[in-house]
Amino acid sequence: MLFMVPLISEAKIIMGEHVRISEYAPEEIFTLGDEIRVTAPLRNEFIGIGRRIHVQTNVEGDLIGIGLGVDFSGNAESDAYLFGFTIGVEGNIDGSITALGKNVNMKSAVGGNLRVSAENITIDGEVKGKTILWGKSLFLKGRFNDVVLYGNNLQFAPDTVVNGDLTYSTPQEIDLSQLHVRGEIKWNKPIAERAREKFPIRIMKKLYTFFSLLFPTMIMLWSFPNLFRQTTLISGSRFIRSFWTGLLLIILTVIALLVIFITIIGAPLGLIGTSFFFSAVYISQIFPAIFVGRKILFKMQEKTTTWVLAAFIGIFLFSIISFNPVSKIILNIISIPAGFGALFMGRVNLMRRLKKEKIL
Repeated sequence: MLFMVPLISEAKIIMGEHVRISEYAPEEIFTLGDEIRVTAPLRNEFIGIGRRIHVQTNVEGDLIGIGLGVDFSGNAESDAYLFGFTIGVEGNIDGSITALGKNVNMKSAVGGNLRVSAENITIDGEVKGKTILWGKSLFLKGRFNDVVLYGNNLQFAPDTVVNGDLTYSTPQEIDLSQLHVRGEIKWNKPIAERAREKFPIRIMKKLYTFFSLLFPTMIMLWSFPNLFRQTTLISGSRFIRSFWTGLLLIILTVIALLVIFITIIGAPLGLIGTSFFFSAVYISQIFPAIFVGRKILFKMQEKTTTWVLAAFIGIFLFSIISFNPVSKIILNIISIPAGFGALFMGRVNLMRRLKKEKIL
């Protein structure tokens, strides 16, 4: 089935399972369908979105193709933007080409710039502008000006000519002395390696650990200040009792969740309970450290700002100790049960108080 919707005198939308354009079209064309085939000359911009797109004609305006398979052969007087799983281009492009996909094969002359990102890229032709290719396996043949390549496997045909500079980024430097390059050849390490050199991953991980603990702690302090203070004080002043209580509760909770997951009806409840359990365990690890931070600030008055500073100091100390993997494991084994137990004991004390005051 085919639908044609005129927008204005110079634009047209064509929709259908199989779209065919075999007559000269002076308007801007927007097509949407499963299979799109264009064989008539197009005077203005063409936009095609579908599973398979075949354009075998001349296009005077911009060419935009989005689909699993996009093929163009002919002449394009303006720019081409192609996005798909498999992209094929054959012909002349007076403007620039931008392509994004998995497999890109081009045999064409490009008057502007060429920008391609795909896993496998094959370029055979001439590019007058700048060529930028980003992929896994790259093959170049023809004549190029300035070229920038990012990939793991680079191959060049023997008669390839680079009239400008060639800059490439690969895991290992490649011998390109046999390649005809009139400009300079420059090798760069992969972007990931350069990023690791500028921003050491180890430091970034520790910063992430610090802020991932600081953020939920600040939210809890702001939302439930009394619960936060009570749990912190219990985890430090009643550490041994909190530790054994928390350890027993963690073991019982894990067993209960496993039992719940056995039944089909209990699976959704188990997922909800697991989410709450892991959230409580994650936040519990920091309460004993914050208690230490509060003790360091023992001369300061009982204010919100004091607790903020105590939380900051405690989390900082926790992160510093966690630099050592063994120390991190020991610290978590000690602090998680203590914080979890303190969280539970605080809720039990609250329930007793409410019953004593006959609120419950």
